[in-house]
Order: sequence, then structure tokens, then C-alpha cells
Amino acid sequence: MEENKDNINLFINLLEKKYGSWDRNKALFGTTAYGKVASDLSISSSQFTKLLYGTATDGMYERASDNINRLIGRQSVEKANEEKGLIIKKLKETYRIKIFIVSLFFLGIGLTISYLLDFNHSDSKKSDYENHPLENYFYPESSMFFDSPYLGNSAISENCPASGFEGRWILSEPFKLPLPGMKKPGLYYQAKSADMMIRGTNLFDSYIEKGHAMMGYEYLKSEIWIDTKQETLVPRYFNPSSKEFTESFKELTFESDPRFKKIADLAAFNVNMFYVHGDSITRNAELTGRIAINVNKSLAKKYNVDVDYIVKNILGDLIKSSCNTAFNPFCNPNDLSEGRSMITFDCIYTFNKGNLGLGKGYPYTKSYLFKDQVFSDYLPCACDGKVNQD
Repeated sequence: MEENKDNINLFINLLEKKYGSWDRNKALFGTTAYGKVASDLSISSSQFTKLLYGTATDGMYERASDNINRLIGRQSVEKANEEKGLIIKKLKETYRIKIFIVSLFFLGIGLTISYLLDFNHSDSKKSDYENHPLENYFYPESSMFFDSPYLGNSAISENCPASGFEGRWILSEPFKLPLPGMKKPGLYYQAKSADMMIRGTNLFDSYIEKGHAMMGYEYLKSEIWIDTKQETLVPRYFNPSSKEFTESFKELTFESDPRFKKIADLAAFNVNMFYVHGDSITRNAELTGRIAINVNKSLAKKYNVDVDYIVKNILGDLIKSSCNTAFNPFCNPNDLSEGRSMITFDCIYTFNKGNLGLGKGYPYTKSYLFKDQVFSDYLPCACDGKVNQD
């Protein structure tokens, strides 16, 4: 009888550990009814009653206790996974906050530079449009009175492979996309060039392995063009079935075709976050600011093009493009070289308002070419980013 009492006490203690205190008056363990408990234990209500009031066999108590322990173990795992998910969510939120702070910082720089250069009113200052806004910050004419938070020679090895990617990258070739935003077709965007400074960063060391995260500060020059004949995109330039541009579109050169007129030049500044992992690399970008330069107001008025709306709303979606993880042919950063090394991202440009019936949106490719490498000497790190002791 004493042994059966021990079985009952163990059974009830386990139930209270799993569900909460036993409320006999309400037939509950915690907030869980007897029927639900019996269902969780895969037994009938009558068997549960026998277990609860001491008329079950020793074997029944043993099996029921094992089942409760398994439920408790599963609950612990689920709780651990939930806590892990919360940690990951917090880290992602921290990442977004850091990116936002960085973006605000560079937005301030961009606005200051835009004010000083007075893009819209001085042809004599137009040459400044050719320079990266942070040129003097990253590459000062003198090291006097200058302090940099980026990698020095003593930190190269412990920041592989990111240290190998540090330097200046440019857009390897222009790309173009059709733009919505007006009732008639014929409006196009053309990315002409990008000048990007890449630096290794420790902003994300809490959840990205050291030496695998990089920030890219990208100055992008682009244009808005209008087809004066306003020919529809389909079927000459885009195949809606395959969701691909035709060869006619790929061969199209706005500058040499008199039917196309440029409405505006654009300058934009993006903050990119790159994550290098083995033979692949991911890219996430945040727009810091975009400005229209040398707007042809008469042309815009004639074709009813709202440049302000295009810049703020339509081109605002461009930064939200979905880009696939890119193949990284430079798993060993010593394979990187100036003037030859490239990283290519295949992307889809989507629009907020139903993609104009295109489903996935417009495909495009953005490729960066390594122009100037900061650490071009041999880097003592292997393909996995670990320091090579040989």
C-alpha cells in the first residue's frame, strides 16, 4: 500500500511540474482540464482517474510517469528554442538599429555635401558630382589630424577574409530598368556607375563570426530617360511569359538613340552590409539618400513625369530589391586582385503596387569590380577565414 502511495505522489508531483498546481474542486492541473491531460498522456479518462486515485497498477504508473517526463523534456526544448528565437530576433533588431544609426550619420554627411556643392545651380561645380562623398574621409590627403576606426596592419589576420575585400569597388557595367509611375509607358532608369568603399566591421560580432562582416558605403550615379515615342515595353523589350528582357532591350543604348531623352541625373548613397561565408556572399542595403540633379523640367512637364514622385516612391522601392546570395570565387582572399575580381548579384526589382501584373518583378544584375585594394600583400588566412600558421 505504501508503494502505491509513492506511485500516486510521484505521478501527481510530475503532473504539477508539467501543468501547475492541482485544483481538486475544479478538476484542473494549473489551467488544464483532466481530459486534456489524459489526451496528452495518450490514455483514456477512466485510466487517468485510476492513476489519480490509486487504483492503477504499478506498470500503469511507470508508463504514465515516463510519458510525463517526455512531455516535460519536450517543453524544455521548446522553451530553449523560443528563447533562442528571441535572442536572434533581438540581434536582428540590434542590426537594424545599428544600420539605421550608420545611415543617419551618412545621411547627414550627404545632405551637408549636397548643400555645399549646390548641385542644381552651378555648372562649375559639376565635377564634384564625379567624386565619392566620403573620398577625403577614407583617403585623406594627409594623415595629420586624422583618425580611422577601420583595420590597421595589426588587425589584418584576425579579420580574414573581410580584410582582403577592403578597398574601392565600382559598378562593372551599367544596368537599366523600366519604371512605372505614370499612365503611359516609356520611362526608364539607368544605373551608370557606383563607387563603393568596403570596410571590415565589428558591428555584428555578436552573431556574425569575426572577420566575415563588411560595410560598403556606395555612391551611385544614375539617370531617368524617356522614350519620346512611348512604345510599350511588351512585346519588343520584355517577355511577360519568361519574365525576361529581350535582346532588343539588352542592346538598347539610350545615349545613341535620338528617340530617348534624359530627364534627370540622380545621385544616391547606400549603406551596404556584406556577409562573407565560404564560397558565398550576401548583401543587404539601406538607402541613405537620393537626389535628382539637372532636371529637364520642360521635358518632364511635356510627358507628365513627376520626378519628385519617381525619386521618393518608385526608386525608393529599388533598394528593397530581392538579391540572391552571390557566388564568392574568392574563398581564399589572396585570390582577389585589382582590376579583375568581380562579385555579381542577381536581383529582382519589385514594386509595391502589384508589380504591374509582373508577379516577381523585373530581373537585373549588379556586378562590382575591385578597383583599389587596401591590403594587397599576402594575407595569412585560409579559405575558411582562419589564420594560416604555416
